[in-house]
Amino acid sequence: MKRRLVILFGFIIAISISSCKLFNPSVMLKPKRNYTYAEASDTLPREYILQKGDIVTFRLFSNKGFKIIDLSTMEDGGIGGNNQLNRQNQLQYLIESDSSVNLPIIGRTKIVGFNLKEAELFLEDRFANYYNDPFIRIEVLNRRVIVFPGNGGAANVVPISNEYLTIVEALALAGGISDGGKAHRVRVFRGNLKDPLIYDIDLSSPEGLAEANMIFIRSMDIIYVEPSYFVARKLLTTTGQLLALITNSIATYIVVTNFTNL
Repeated sequence: MKRRLVILFGFIIAISISSCKLFNPSVMLKPKRNYTYAEASDTLPREYILQKGDIVTFRLFSNKGFKIIDLSTMEDGGIGGNNQLNRQNQLQYLIESDSSVNLPIIGRTKIVGFNLKEAELFLEDRFANYYNDPFIRIEVLNRRVIVFPGNGGAANVVPISNEYLTIVEALALAGGISDGGKAHRVRVFRGNLKDPLIYDIDLSSPEGLAEANMIFIRSMDIIYVEPSYFVARKLLTTTGQLLALITNSIATYIVVTNFTNL
């Protein structure tokens, strides 16, 4: 009898410990011990390269922007055939899986691999066959950074509106570090998540703040503020749950044993 109870207790405890992390079940993106973090460098942000899946806006001006004539919004009926192009240019354009975007007049054109300036110059050359000295502006709408502010399940997707968005600005746009977040444990994950580049930043000190301002955010970066664990509270909660599980199991075992012995 005693031996069976010991085996039962051991089995219950093993399942309970292996099925959940007792103290910090909501913590994610935690690097291994002695992980070598990347170092911040005081450099200009890297120019964004157009990719498949990007959503872009396209604006076309004539005569190198003379008199700021915006063919994408002008509604002058005297322009004639240009009106159809103008209405279409108010839409968003998707860079499709074949690396091309379907633009008015020139049709499908591959622009993946260009930075924004290169793409604009390339398209100006293509539209030169239809307009005098075309002047083109492209903007990517779906560049974004994911921010976990440090209170467990909360997260924000923050759009990147310029090339000089820093970590501090991204956190501010997401509402700042939450009450339960550790300002001295802010991590930025960049690149392929199978082998990411990770920055570990201490925003609780002026030195850490200066380091953060040297790291410009890139599209699809993840900013993760480690949450506080509140170990004592979690220990009490977990212990209560474990005791309840053991008590219920003992009661079930006794009932089954007595029923079997009848």
